Amino acid sequence: MASFRNDATRLAQDWGINLPGVTHYVGERGNAYDAAPTFSAVTAPNSGIPAVINTMVDPQLIRQLITPTKSEEIYGSQKKGERAIKTVMFPVIEASGYAVAYGDFEQAGDSSANANWVNRQSFTFQTWAKYGDLEAEMMGMGSIDWVAEQRTAGASVLEKQQNLLNLFGLTGLENYGALNDPALPAAITASVKAGTSTAWTSVSDPNLIYPDFVTLFAALNKAMMGNINNQTRLKVVVPSELSQVLTYTNQFGITLEDMLKKAWPKMEIEFLPEAGVTMSGGYTSANVMQMFVPEVDGVETVTTAFTERLTMHRLEQYSTNARQKMSRGGWGTVWKRPMAVAQMVGI
Repeated sequence: MASFRNDATRLAQDWGINLPGVTHYVGERGNAYDAAPTFSAVTAPNSGIPAVINTMVDPQLIRQLITPTKSEEIYGSQKKGERAIKTVMFPVIEASGYAVAYGDFEQAGDSSANANWVNRQSFTFQTWAKYGDLEAEMMGMGSIDWVAEQRTAGASVLEKQQNLLNLFGLTGLENYGALNDPALPAAITASVKAGTSTAWTSVSDPNLIYPDFVTLFAALNKAMMGNINNQTRLKVVVPSELSQVLTYTNQFGITLEDMLKKAWPKMEIEFLPEAGVTMSGGYTSANVMQMFVPEVDGVETVTTAFTERLTMHRLEQYSTNARQKMSRGGWGTVWKRPMAVAQMVGI
């Protein structure tokens, strides 16, 4: 009689038939029958179907949330030069002179113009998108376009770096940010709200926060020498972590936002994560608010500037993997008229 023990090795090696748990052929050890025969299982106990059979992958990709990049949205954006250009010069013209009483033979009185140039230096930065043949195939089995995701990640990294450059510039270069340009006026300290605290979150009464806007506008109005009024278009930058204060309501049911709209109808309030301590990732040491005039006499007050938004360099193909360099560059933020902005800290 054939023996399963003798055949098991050849079945596995020659035919690829593996029968774990089987110890002998039916009848190899003899059968005993009676009026109610019973049969013993010769395979391992059933443990259900493989889990993969009743598992599915949802087709919607859930991307991890990151801090939004809002510098260009708030301060504007312009292309200046190209990546081969390392320095840009902004000409600034100022009129000067004086007048005296007229006289047919009077020689006094003089007028002139003074020209100056403000320099900025560009910064170009890069990252790599890399992927392997096998990993791309395996991710494809999970309905993920791995090559596209690697490139999307690279573009996101460059966008975040550009946003940081626009807001904080780069140490060692004449490349400054919207929040730390050395030409910006000194910041005003917010008023005391509760005890010794100047923070907006220390109170819930909009009547205690509203004076900070009045103080900031007064400083801006003074610096602009009468070139603005309450009907002028203004932009106010507030930390995103303080956006809830606009909903603060006083005893008459009026919110802080209502109060501001009534006083300055053309005021636009923008929320910037990096203007606050909590969401800045360590770049900001105190909550800061800015109020500025976006345009004066047909010239924009401020703009972020870039040399290139994205360059996809040559694709480098290796035996079973590929990589591609991605780069971008910018000049940071240029405050063309620093006197058209006022700042406040400690809010």
